[in-house]
Amino acid sequence: MMKIRIPNSWKDIRVDKFPLIYDIVRDSDIDENERNYRVLSILADVNLSDIKKIKLSELKKLIDSIQYIFKFEFPKHKQTFKHNKIHYKINYDVTQLNAEDFITLSKLTENEDTIINNLPQIVAVFVKPFKYKWFKKIELEMDYNEIVSKLKDVDIGTIYPIAVFFCQITDSLLDNIEDYLESQSAEVMKILNQELTSELKSRNIQTTGDGT
Repeated sequence: MMKIRIPNSWKDIRVDKFPLIYDIVRDSDIDENERNYRVLSILADVNLSDIKKIKLSELKKLIDSIQYIFKFEFPKHKQTFKHNKIHYKINYDVTQLNAEDFITLSKLTENEDTIINNLPQIVAVFVKPFKYKWFKKIELEMDYNEIVSKLKDVDIGTIYPIAVFFCQITDSLLDNIEDYLESQSAEVMKILNQELTSELKSRNIQTTGDGT
């Protein structure tokens, strides 16, 4: 008989599996049995066809063990968390965000799909990495992309509540973005010009001083 290991909680599930699980759970066109089978397949890293070959009595036990998935109950967001020997302090003071943070956040939270598929990227905007050495807290110098790469395999039980918290306040943040960006216009224009230049280069488009 095939041996299957099922995570006991969201803390045991990597964030990269979450978009797949989320799509299945939210799809009202999938019947209950098929939904259970597909979620089991993702959690156990087993082909769907193999899941359906499992003896019925054993299959029922496995399905019972994953019902927490469909309740979408998560722990509260934390002040700090640890992942792969690095600690992360969450910055809940959104006034410390700069123009680039605002632009990044607005892109990552455009719609439900971008949010669900970019949870590490959203959380990376709000965290500061650090370690302890001889009981002393030492902040680590990492840029945004480095932090995202470190969080790519974090567990969904940790990162989802943090991302949800900030997504809940994103609307109010972005409502005020126009005034904020106007006050930071020079910095914003610099960032946008850099993005435009990068995009043009990626498309092998040359610009001249007369705008052509």
